[in-house]
Amino acid sequence: MTWGKTRIEGSGAALLAACALLFPGPAAAQSSPVSPFVEEKLVHDDNVFRLSSGIDPTPILGTTARGDTYYVTSGGVNLDLAVSRQRFVGGLSVNHSHYHRFSALNYTGHDLRGTWLWQWDNDASGEIGYTDSSTLASFANVAGTTPDRVKLRHALANGTFLVAPNWKIFAGTNAYEQRNSDVARRVNDVDIVDGELALSYVTPGGSSFGLSARAESGRFPVLQPVGALQVDNAYRQYRAGIVADWPVTEGSRLRGRIDHVSRSYEQIGARDFDGTTARLQYDWKPTPALDLVAIAQRDISPFEYVRSSFVMVKGLTLRPTYRASATVDLSGSLDIVTRDYLGDASTGLGLAPVRSERLRAASALLTYRPLRTVTLQVSALRERRTANVAFGDYTANVVSFSGRLAF
Repeated sequence: MTWGKTRIEGSGAALLAACALLFPGPAAAQSSPVSPFVEEKLVHDDNVFRLSSGIDPTPILGTTARGDTYYVTSGGVNLDLAVSRQRFVGGLSVNHSHYHRFSALNYTGHDLRGTWLWQWDNDASGEIGYTDSSTLASFANVAGTTPDRVKLRHALANGTFLVAPNWKIFAGTNAYEQRNSDVARRVNDVDIVDGELALSYVTPGGSSFGLSARAESGRFPVLQPVGALQVDNAYRQYRAGIVADWPVTEGSRLRGRIDHVSRSYEQIGARDFDGTTARLQYDWKPTPALDLVAIAQRDISPFEYVRSSFVMVKGLTLRPTYRASATVDLSGSLDIVTRDYLGDASTGLGLAPVRSERLRAASALLTYRPLRTVTLQVSALRERRTANVAFGDYTANVVSFSGRLAF
């Protein structure tokens, strides 16, 4: 594949957006539930395709350069409407990414979301929502340089019901749909439906302890070719366990769950999973200006793009936030995790070992709000991955600057 160099046509739009940020119009006399916005973001990524250091990029990219600078221009509207005790939140945004060097990655995506946060008396509350997004898949999970445009849809409904002075029931359901544009990635097209039911006891001090059960099923419209076989990756998964929420002190809280998980596939039972997962989260607020979230987990990840395999994630995450002033926030994230791809059909057939990755990522975000309608952000990310498969390693550094104007 040959990549052509193009002029950054979005620079004019970026300049106009920057001028608007420097000279915003007068703020509205009162806040409105509807908030339009425009945003311009400048990003530099020094390893766009997440190539291993052992790979010569020239035969693949037609250049020795691995990185690129690109603009992301966004616009849309947000909604935050309160009607009595009901609240409706949502938004619609459209974004366009324009690459300087790798112009084949230019892409226009969208993000649609809407949620009804419902409340009935003081005994029941929950949410009903829907999201629809279109984005470009990260090359961290795509071998090659072909863009994969991913469409995701998610519908949800849930509620928490106080059935006695110290007992509450949670019931919820989700429906997910993922579709991929790249023919080679359509084996990851999936429809997932789940349902959860939990019963918890709430103490007078605000702690809660309970039992939870969840069932999930996944169906894949496209069969996965493995050698001469066409494999159906459909599965059923059941999870049952203990959930707890404990306010340790006035400024700290501990949340956790331990589950027994059973996952069975329609074909190739050797990749079925039966074991224990756990997740522990500690929220600490030592001062009004400082927050820290720490998460330790051994759990099946629901966020992986590669849906035809399920991923066991083990690791630690730290997320500090410091509010330096009313207009300046500084936040960060540190992730040290191991990912094991346990459900791959090739592994189940004994044709390939279990793919294992170790990921270390650190990021920082500085946010400055000089005016109510203006938000400026500077971010930096360093990510490093090692793996037990050839050329599965990479290092990437990403920096960005963005400005947003809300009307």
